[in-house]
Amino acid sequence: MQYGKRRILWQVLMMNKNLEQFIRYLDVEWGYSTNTMRTYRWILKNFLRFIERKKIKLKKLKKEHIAEYILYLREERKNASKTIRLKLYAIRSFLKFLTENRKFYSRNPLLPSDFKYKVEKRDAESISKEQIVVLLDTLERERQKVEDGLANIIGKKSLWRKRIFAVKRDVVVIKLLLSTGLRISEALGIRLRDIDFVDKSIRILGKGKKYRRVFYDLEDIEDDFIKYIEEWKKFKLEHDFLFVSIKNYTRLTSRGFQILLKKYIQEAGLRYSITPHTLRHTFATVMIEKGANIKAVSQILGHANCKITIDLYTHLSNEHLRAVMQKCNPLSKEVISIEERIEGRKKHLAYLERTSL
Repeated sequence: MQYGKRRILWQVLMMNKNLEQFIRYLDVEWGYSTNTMRTYRWILKNFLRFIERKKIKLKKLKKEHIAEYILYLREERKNASKTIRLKLYAIRSFLKFLTENRKFYSRNPLLPSDFKYKVEKRDAESISKEQIVVLLDTLERERQKVEDGLANIIGKKSLWRKRIFAVKRDVVVIKLLLSTGLRISEALGIRLRDIDFVDKSIRILGKGKKYRRVFYDLEDIEDDFIKYIEEWKKFKLEHDFLFVSIKNYTRLTSRGFQILLKKYIQEAGLRYSITPHTLRHTFATVMIEKGANIKAVSQILGHANCKITIDLYTHLSNEHLRAVMQKCNPLSKEVISIEERIEGRKKHLAYLERTSL
Protein backbone atom coordinates (compact mmCIF):
# COMPACT_ATOMS: atom_id res chain seq x y z
CA MET A 1 0.00 0.00 0.00
CA GLN A 2 1.38 3.42 -0.94
CA TYR A 3 2.40 5.82 1.81
CA GLY A 4 -0.29 8.36 0.78
CA LYS A 5 -3.08 5.79 0.96
CA ARG A 6 -1.88 4.55 4.35
CA ARG A 7 -1.86 8.11 5.63
CA ILE A 8 -5.43 8.72 4.40
CA LEU A 9 -6.61 5.47 5.99
CA TRP A 10 -4.93 6.44 9.27
CA GLN A 11 -6.66 9.85 9.17
CA VAL A 12 -10.06 8.20 8.60
CA LEU A 13 -9.47 5.82 11.52
CA MET A 14 -8.48 8.74 13.77
CA MET A 15 -11.57 10.73 12.76
CA ASN A 16 -13.82 7.76 13.53
CA LYS A 17 -12.05 7.23 16.85
CA ASN A 18 -12.59 10.88 17.79
CA LEU A 19 -16.24 10.62 16.77
CA GLU A 20 -16.88 7.53 18.91
CA GLN A 21 -15.16 9.17 21.89
CA PHE A 22 -17.48 12.15 21.45
CA ILE A 23 -20.59 9.94 21.28
CA ARG A 24 -19.46 8.16 24.45
CA TYR A 25 -18.98 11.58 26.09
CA LEU A 26 -22.58 12.56 25.18
CA ASP A 27 -23.82 9.35 26.77
CA VAL A 28 -21.78 9.44 30.00
CA GLU A 29 -21.49 13.17 30.70
CA TRP A 30 -24.69 14.56 29.21
CA GLY A 31 -27.02 11.57 29.38
CA TYR A 32 -28.27 12.00 25.81
CA SER A 33 -30.92 9.59 24.57
CA THR A 34 -30.07 6.78 22.15
CA ASN A 35 -32.01 8.55 19.38
CA THR A 36 -30.11 11.82 19.88
CA MET A 37 -26.74 10.05 19.87
CA ARG A 38 -27.72 8.15 16.72
CA THR A 39 -28.66 11.46 15.04
CA TYR A 40 -25.38 13.12 16.09
CA ARG A 41 -23.34 10.17 14.80
CA TRP A 42 -25.15 10.29 11.44
CA ILE A 43 -24.68 14.08 11.12
CA LEU A 44 -21.00 13.98 12.01
CA LYS A 45 -20.20 10.97 9.81
CA ASN A 46 -21.63 12.85 6.84
CA PHE A 47 -19.62 15.93 7.77
CA LEU A 48 -16.39 13.92 8.10
CA ARG A 49 -17.05 12.23 4.74
CA PHE A 50 -17.47 15.67 3.18
CA ILE A 51 -14.13 17.02 4.45
CA GLU A 52 -12.48 13.72 3.47
CA ARG A 53 -13.76 14.11 -0.12
CA LYS A 54 -12.46 17.68 -0.13
CA LYS A 55 -9.08 16.41 1.17
CA ILE A 56 -9.38 18.62 4.25
CA LYS A 57 -7.56 17.37 7.33
CA LEU A 58 -9.62 17.55 10.51
CA LYS A 59 -6.58 19.04 12.27
CA LYS A 60 -6.41 21.83 9.66
CA LEU A 61 -10.15 22.57 9.66
CA LYS A 62 -11.04 26.26 9.32
CA LYS A 63 -14.19 28.33 9.45
CA GLU A 64 -14.09 28.68 5.64
CA HIS A 65 -14.38 24.90 5.27
CA ILE A 66 -17.48 24.84 7.47
CA ALA A 67 -18.95 27.72 5.43
CA GLU A 68 -18.37 25.59 2.32
CA TYR A 69 -20.19 22.66 3.96
CA ILE A 70 -23.15 24.86 4.90
CA LEU A 71 -23.36 26.06 1.28
CA TYR A 72 -23.32 22.42 0.15
CA LEU A 73 -26.17 21.54 2.56
CA ARG A 74 -28.25 24.49 1.43
CA GLU A 75 -27.61 24.48 -2.33
CA GLU A 76 -27.03 20.82 -3.18
CA ARG A 77 -28.76 18.90 -0.39
CA LYS A 78 -31.62 21.45 -0.20
CA ASN A 79 -31.64 21.26 3.61
CA ALA A 80 -34.06 23.54 5.45
CA SER A 81 -32.72 26.20 7.82
CA LYS A 82 -33.87 24.18 10.82
CA THR A 83 -31.96 21.10 9.60
CA ILE A 84 -28.80 23.12 8.91
CA ARG A 85 -29.00 24.66 12.38
CA LEU A 86 -29.20 21.19 13.97
CA LYS A 87 -26.21 19.94 11.95
CA LEU A 88 -24.24 23.07 12.78
CA TYR A 89 -24.98 22.59 16.47
CA ALA A 90 -23.73 18.99 16.32
CA ILE A 91 -20.53 20.02 14.51
CA ARG A 92 -19.93 22.89 16.95
CA SER A 93 -20.37 20.54 19.94
CA PHE A 94 -17.99 18.00 18.37
CA LEU A 95 -15.28 20.60 17.74
CA LYS A 96 -15.72 22.02 21.23
CA PHE A 97 -15.22 18.53 22.64
CA LEU A 98 -12.04 18.06 20.58
CA THR A 99 -10.72 21.45 21.73
CA GLU A 100 -11.55 21.29 25.44
CA ASN A 101 -11.46 17.56 26.21
CA ARG A 102 -8.94 16.19 23.74
CA LYS A 103 -6.75 19.30 23.20
CA PHE A 104 -7.00 18.50 19.49
CA TYR A 105 -7.13 22.22 18.65
CA SER A 106 -5.44 25.09 20.47
CA ARG A 107 -8.48 27.19 19.50
CA ASN A 108 -11.92 26.02 18.42
CA PRO A 109 -12.24 26.64 14.65
CA LEU A 110 -15.98 27.25 15.06
CA LEU A 111 -16.99 29.88 17.61
CA PRO A 112 -20.52 30.14 19.08
CA SER A 113 -21.04 33.41 17.19
CA ASP A 114 -20.19 31.87 13.80
CA PHE A 115 -22.99 30.99 11.36
CA LYS A 116 -26.01 31.67 13.53
CA TYR A 117 -29.14 30.35 11.85
CA LYS A 118 -32.46 31.95 12.67
CA VAL A 119 -35.41 29.65 12.20
CA GLU A 120 -38.92 30.99 11.87
CA LYS A 121 -40.87 30.04 14.97
CA ARG A 122 -43.93 27.92 14.22
CA ASP A 123 -46.76 27.15 16.56
CA ALA A 124 -47.10 23.58 17.75
CA GLU A 125 -49.77 21.92 15.59
CA SER A 126 -52.66 20.09 17.20
CA ILE A 127 -55.91 18.47 16.08
CA SER A 128 -59.44 19.50 16.98
CA LYS A 129 -61.92 17.65 19.19
CA GLU A 130 -63.84 16.64 16.08
CA GLN A 131 -60.69 15.16 14.53
CA ILE A 132 -59.93 13.23 17.73
CA VAL A 133 -63.41 11.68 17.56
CA VAL A 134 -62.96 10.76 13.88
CA LEU A 135 -59.54 9.18 14.54
CA LEU A 136 -60.77 7.11 17.50
CA ASP A 137 -63.86 6.05 15.53
CA THR A 138 -61.62 4.90 12.67
CA LEU A 139 -59.57 2.79 15.09
CA GLU A 140 -62.73 1.27 16.57
CA ARG A 141 -64.07 0.39 13.11
CA GLU A 142 -60.72 -1.20 12.19
CA ARG A 143 -60.82 -3.28 15.37
CA GLN A 144 -64.38 -4.37 14.66
CA LYS A 145 -63.47 -5.28 11.08
CA VAL A 146 -60.63 -7.63 12.06
CA GLU A 147 -62.70 -9.16 14.88
CA ASP A 148 -65.51 -9.86 12.40
CA GLY A 149 -62.93 -11.37 10.05
CA LEU A 150 -61.72 -13.73 12.77
CA ALA A 151 -65.29 -14.79 13.60
CA ASN A 152 -66.09 -15.59 9.96
CA ILE A 153 -62.88 -17.33 8.93
CA ILE A 154 -62.69 -21.13 8.80
CA GLY A 155 -59.43 -22.92 9.51
CA LYS A 156 -56.15 -21.24 10.50
CA LYS A 157 -56.90 -18.12 12.55
CA SER A 158 -53.44 -17.17 13.85
CA LEU A 159 -52.93 -14.40 11.26
CA TRP A 160 -56.23 -12.74 12.19
CA ARG A 161 -55.38 -12.98 15.90
CA LYS A 162 -52.12 -11.18 15.16
CA ARG A 163 -54.01 -8.48 13.29
CA ILE A 164 -56.41 -8.02 16.21
CA PHE A 165 -53.45 -7.75 18.59
CA ALA A 166 -51.83 -5.13 16.30
CA VAL A 167 -54.97 -2.99 16.17
CA LYS A 168 -55.39 -3.19 19.96
CA ARG A 169 -51.75 -2.13 20.30
CA ASP A 170 -52.28 0.85 17.99
CA VAL A 171 -55.42 1.92 19.89
CA VAL A 172 -53.52 1.90 23.19
CA VAL A 173 -50.50 3.81 21.82
CA ILE A 174 -52.65 6.51 20.21
CA LYS A 175 -54.79 6.89 23.34
CA LEU A 176 -51.65 7.11 25.49
CA LEU A 177 -50.21 9.87 23.29
CA LEU A 178 -53.48 11.81 23.42
CA SER A 179 -54.06 11.35 27.15
CA THR A 180 -50.53 11.68 28.57
CA GLY A 181 -48.61 13.77 26.03
CA LEU A 182 -45.81 11.21 25.77
CA ARG A 183 -43.21 11.44 23.04
CA ILE A 184 -43.53 8.46 20.69
CA SER A 185 -40.06 7.21 21.69
CA GLU A 186 -41.13 7.33 25.35
CA ALA A 187 -44.36 5.43 24.71
CA LEU A 188 -42.64 2.71 22.68
CA GLY A 189 -39.96 2.43 25.37
CA ILE A 190 -42.46 1.35 28.06
CA ARG A 191 -41.64 -2.02 29.65
CA LEU A 192 -43.82 -4.19 31.86
CA ARG A 193 -41.50 -3.39 34.79
CA ASP A 194 -42.35 0.33 34.39
CA ILE A 195 -46.03 -0.18 35.26
CA ASP A 196 -47.30 0.21 38.82
CA PHE A 197 -50.64 -1.64 38.82
CA VAL A 198 -51.44 -0.47 42.37
CA ASP A 199 -50.79 3.23 41.73
CA LYS A 200 -52.03 2.88 38.13
CA SER A 201 -49.03 4.80 36.86
CA ILE A 202 -46.22 4.30 34.35
CA ARG A 203 -42.59 5.23 34.90
CA ILE A 204 -41.33 7.02 31.79
CA LEU A 205 -37.69 7.38 30.76
CA GLY A 206 -37.55 10.78 29.08
CA LYS A 207 -34.95 13.07 27.56
CA GLY A 208 -31.68 13.35 29.42
CA LYS A 209 -32.38 9.91 30.93
CA LYS A 210 -34.72 11.54 33.45
CA TYR A 211 -37.67 9.60 34.87
CA ARG A 212 -41.20 10.87 35.47
CA ARG A 213 -44.62 9.28 36.03
CA VAL A 214 -47.85 9.44 34.04
CA PHE A 215 -51.16 7.83 34.96
CA TYR A 216 -53.33 5.47 32.94
CA ASP A 217 -56.44 5.28 35.18
CA LEU A 218 -58.19 7.72 32.89
CA GLU A 219 -61.55 7.60 31.17
CA ASP A 220 -61.59 5.46 28.00
CA ILE A 221 -57.98 4.27 28.44
CA GLU A 222 -57.54 1.98 31.43
CA ASP A 223 -59.75 -0.84 30.13
CA ASP A 224 -58.00 -0.97 26.72
CA PHE A 225 -54.57 -0.75 28.38
CA ILE A 226 -55.14 -3.62 30.83
CA LYS A 227 -56.76 -5.86 28.19
CA TYR A 228 -53.84 -5.23 25.84
CA ILE A 229 -51.33 -6.23 28.54
CA GLU A 230 -53.27 -9.46 29.14
CA GLU A 231 -53.03 -10.25 25.41
CA TRP A 232 -49.33 -9.30 25.34
CA LYS A 233 -48.51 -11.70 28.21
CA LYS A 234 -49.76 -14.65 26.12
CA PHE A 235 -46.78 -14.28 23.77
CA LYS A 236 -44.28 -15.00 26.60
CA LEU A 237 -41.58 -12.87 25.00
CA GLU A 238 -37.94 -12.87 26.06
CA HIS A 239 -38.04 -9.08 26.61
CA ASP A 240 -40.63 -6.92 28.40
CA PHE A 241 -41.19 -4.08 25.91
CA LEU A 242 -44.98 -3.67 25.74
CA PHE A 243 -45.41 -2.44 22.19
CA VAL A 244 -44.02 -4.94 19.70
CA SER A 245 -44.09 -5.63 15.97
CA ILE A 246 -46.24 -8.61 15.01
CA LYS A 247 -43.64 -9.62 12.40
CA ASN A 248 -40.81 -10.52 14.77
CA TYR A 249 -42.09 -9.48 18.22
CA THR A 250 -39.25 -7.02 18.73
CA ARG A 251 -39.87 -3.53 20.09
CA LEU A 252 -41.95 -1.43 17.68
CA THR A 253 -39.86 1.42 16.24
CA SER A 254 -40.89 5.08 16.04
CA ARG A 255 -40.65 4.92 12.26
CA GLY A 256 -42.81 1.79 12.17
CA PHE A 257 -45.50 3.45 14.23
CA GLN A 258 -45.43 6.61 12.10
CA ILE A 259 -46.24 4.46 9.06
CA LEU A 260 -49.15 2.82 10.93
CA LEU A 261 -50.50 6.19 12.08
CA LYS A 262 -50.41 7.54 8.52
CA LYS A 263 -52.54 4.59 7.43
CA TYR A 264 -55.19 5.39 10.06
CA ILE A 265 -55.02 9.10 9.22
CA GLN A 266 -55.69 8.34 5.55
CA GLU A 267 -58.57 6.00 6.41
CA ALA A 268 -60.07 8.70 8.63
CA GLY A 269 -59.80 11.28 5.83
CA LEU A 270 -57.73 13.63 8.01
CA ARG A 271 -54.83 15.80 6.91
CA TYR A 272 -51.70 13.85 6.02
CA SER A 273 -49.37 15.99 8.16
CA ILE A 274 -50.62 14.56 11.49
CA THR A 275 -47.74 12.84 13.30
CA PRO A 276 -47.29 11.23 16.74
CA HIS A 277 -45.90 14.58 17.93
CA THR A 278 -49.13 16.27 16.77
CA LEU A 279 -50.99 14.09 19.29
CA ARG A 280 -48.56 15.18 22.05
CA HIS A 281 -49.18 18.83 21.12
CA THR A 282 -52.93 18.19 21.15
CA PHE A 283 -52.73 16.90 24.72
CA ALA A 284 -50.80 19.98 25.89
CA THR A 285 -53.04 22.44 24.03
CA VAL A 286 -56.26 20.98 25.46
CA MET A 287 -54.78 20.87 28.98
CA ILE A 288 -53.81 24.54 28.88
CA GLU A 289 -57.07 25.63 27.23
CA LYS A 290 -58.97 23.86 30.01
CA GLY A 291 -57.06 25.83 32.63
CA ALA A 292 -54.31 23.39 33.68
CA ASN A 293 -51.39 24.94 35.54
CA ILE A 294 -48.50 25.54 33.12
CA LYS A 295 -45.99 24.10 35.61
CA ALA A 296 -48.03 20.88 35.92
CA VAL A 297 -48.27 20.57 32.12
CA SER A 298 -44.51 21.14 31.85
CA GLN A 299 -43.83 18.32 34.34
CA ILE A 300 -46.22 15.92 32.61
CA LEU A 301 -44.60 16.62 29.23
CA GLY A 302 -41.11 16.12 30.65
CA HIS A 303 -39.86 19.57 29.66
CA ALA A 304 -36.64 20.74 31.31
CA ASN A 305 -38.33 23.98 32.39
CA CYS A 306 -41.59 25.90 32.05
CA LYS A 307 -40.15 28.32 29.48
CA ILE A 308 -40.11 25.56 26.86
CA THR A 309 -43.80 24.86 27.52
CA ILE A 310 -44.71 28.56 27.40
CA ASP A 311 -42.79 29.10 24.13
CA LEU A 312 -44.50 26.12 22.48
CA TYR A 313 -48.06 26.79 23.60
CA THR A 314 -48.54 30.53 23.28
CA HIS A 315 -50.60 29.83 20.14
CA LEU A 316 -53.93 29.06 21.81
CA SER A 317 -56.91 29.54 19.54
CA ASN A 318 -58.53 32.92 19.03
CA GLU A 319 -61.80 31.47 20.34
CA HIS A 320 -60.09 30.42 23.58
CA LEU A 321 -58.36 33.80 23.99
CA ARG A 322 -61.66 35.59 23.36
CA ALA A 323 -63.40 33.39 25.96
CA VAL A 324 -60.66 34.07 28.52
CA MET A 325 -60.91 37.82 27.95
CA GLN A 326 -64.69 37.77 28.19
CA LYS A 327 -64.60 35.71 31.37
CA CYS A 328 -61.67 37.25 33.22
CA ASN A 329 -61.46 40.93 32.29
CA PRO A 330 -62.33 43.47 35.06
CA LEU A 331 -65.62 44.40 33.36
CA SER A 332 -66.82 40.81 33.05
CA LYS A 333 -69.98 39.84 34.94
CA GLU A 334 -68.10 36.80 36.23
CA VAL A 335 -65.51 39.09 37.83
CA ILE A 336 -67.94 41.75 39.08
CA SER A 337 -71.53 40.46 39.30
CA ILE A 338 -74.63 42.60 38.69
CA GLU A 339 -75.38 42.48 42.41
CA GLU A 340 -71.87 43.69 43.26
CA ARG A 341 -72.22 46.55 40.78
CA ILE A 342 -75.58 47.62 42.24
CA GLU A 343 -74.21 47.40 45.77
CA GLY A 344 -71.11 49.35 44.80
CA ARG A 345 -73.17 52.04 43.13
CA LYS A 346 -75.38 52.38 46.22
CA LYS A 347 -72.31 52.82 48.43
CA HIS A 348 -70.87 55.40 46.08
CA LEU A 349 -74.13 57.40 45.97
CA ALA A 350 -74.31 57.28 49.77
CA TYR A 351 -70.74 58.57 49.91
CA LEU A 352 -71.56 61.42 47.52
CA GLU A 353 -74.58 62.40 49.61
CA ARG A 354 -72.48 62.49 52.79
CA THR A 355 -69.70 64.54 51.26
CA SER A 356 -72.10 67.05 49.66
CA LEU A 357 -73.66 68.00 53.02
